[in-house]
Amino acid sequence: MSNMFNKIEGKITNAKIEKGVEKLKKTSVDDLARQLEKIDREELRKKISELDTKKIKDLNINIEAIKRKLSQDDIDKIKKLAGNDKELIMKKLDELT
Repeated sequence: MSNMFNKIEGKITNAKIEKGVEKLKKTSVDDLARQLEKIDREELRKKISELDTKKIKDLNINIEAIKRKLSQDDIDKIKKLAGNDKELIMKKLDELT
């Protein structure tokens, strides 16, 4: 039963990631920054910190495939949008691969 929930959660998470990558590529930094203002940064930090390789594997998320979709410009956008959290985010990406 737990495996079924992980598969469902994984599909939802993968769809969110795909949508996020697409939005990152098509939306300006300013527009993305305005959208991020509505998100609780502390909650986002908590969710990022909770990610580990086991959880990624359980959710069947292919980090390498996601990284291949991101250009250097996309990475630069992420760093700019992350602000003070850019070290945490980039470190986590490196840990998960």
